[in-house]
Amino acid sequence: MAITPPWPKPLPYTANLFRRLARGWTSWFGLLNEWDFRIALGELNLLGLRVFLVNDRALVRRVLIEEVENFPKHPYTLWILEPLIGRAIFSVNGEEWARQRRLIDQAFQAAQLERVYPAMAAATDAMLERLDQELAQQPDAMRGAVVDIEAAMTWVTADVIVRTILSRPLQADEAREVVEAFGRYQRRAARALVMRFLHLPRRWVQRSLQRDAGVIRRWIKGVIEERLAAPDAGGDDLLAYLMAAHDPVSGTSFSAEELVDQVCFLFLAGHETSASALSSACWLLALDPSCQQRFWAEVDGVVEEGGLAPERLRKLDYGAAVFQETLRLYPPVSFFIRERQSTETTLQASRCPVGSLLTFSPWVIHRHEDHWPEPNQFRPERFLLDGSTPEERRLSREAWLPYGLGPRKCPGAAFAQQEALLVLAELIGEYQLLPANEDIGPEWVGRLTLRSANGVLLRLVPR
Repeated sequence: MAITPPWPKPLPYTANLFRRLARGWTSWFGLLNEWDFRIALGELNLLGLRVFLVNDRALVRRVLIEEVENFPKHPYTLWILEPLIGRAIFSVNGEEWARQRRLIDQAFQAAQLERVYPAMAAATDAMLERLDQELAQQPDAMRGAVVDIEAAMTWVTADVIVRTILSRPLQADEAREVVEAFGRYQRRAARALVMRFLHLPRRWVQRSLQRDAGVIRRWIKGVIEERLAAPDAGGDDLLAYLMAAHDPVSGTSFSAEELVDQVCFLFLAGHETSASALSSACWLLALDPSCQQRFWAEVDGVVEEGGLAPERLRKLDYGAAVFQETLRLYPPVSFFIRERQSTETTLQASRCPVGSLLTFSPWVIHRHEDHWPEPNQFRPERFLLDGSTPEERRLSREAWLPYGLGPRKCPGAAFAQQEALLVLAELIGEYQLLPANEDIGPEWVGRLTLRSANGVLLRLVPR
């Protein structure tokens, strides 16, 4: 029987703007009301700024795929992220974006999933060692230990990124300093967006973010400068491919400053989003014992055939479905924003005039009553050929967008899928996951990525 895991309920339709902004100060989910999960296109006037929430699948496709040049990233995206990632690929538009995308695609194609797999496996092994040490300190290790799985996933995903980009493990002191800085940046970014809605000056908005961004950028800049000074000293890693990438159109490569921007973005995108998704997946597996048992049996069968090599990970069909359903219910990036800049579009100006802010929310679309049967239920079978209906399979293509859609879809989606399956399979193979407290669960908040305000506490019991 499918479970319906808890989630932050939206405000009632009658909630006024000030109540929504007050809740949005700590979590962007606070800006939503219950009607947003039923409508095709909604509008909110935020102190003079017209904001449209786009849920209609045809409109989503038009803006994100068919007419993407008419709906670039909104300036607010750059304002919130610029202190951390500069002018990296996620927040810029036009030819500046196109050049960066060509260079990054070139680097990812050269890196290949099989080449980065050993780094992922080494980081996963290090995670299991840390968990084993934590359990060994318990009076009765066989009863397991209560662990903040969100903290564990944050460390392992940061370690994966450092190993794949820089060819070395993440040190404990780095993990504490950098991960804590990311956490603070997340909290302040949520407030910064509300500050901007209140028309506070850009420099005020960014000032609150610069200290923590500086901690992260100085660390990454130092590592890159070391590599640039001795390029042959590095490994066969993603940084090497980024440094070697050459754009055939402009004839340029990434400058030193651009490398810092891109690595900061890859660290944010590859570590924060994966940590969010893995934490949610572990929590859902703990809530659904039958789902966990089926996944464990699948992993056990694959391991018996010869271990978790990359080609064998692809045999984990049910595990992949668990991860896809996790991304549906708890998408790490819950909001994308665009700006309508052109009149050369089939979208009627009377509906969304030039200058409007258009919001596309995987959080809303994935739980929309018109898009998914029983939208709040956790049912991985939606993503299996033998467990889903033709309509659900169509929806999985049209109304499932955790990585975005179209030309600006995340270039690291396959990387994230391989990492998630490896980490979850190794974890499930070693431990049974149980809720630490049946009555107290994660308090999900929407910021740059989905996170829990109180961690994700699970009991890990050795198998």
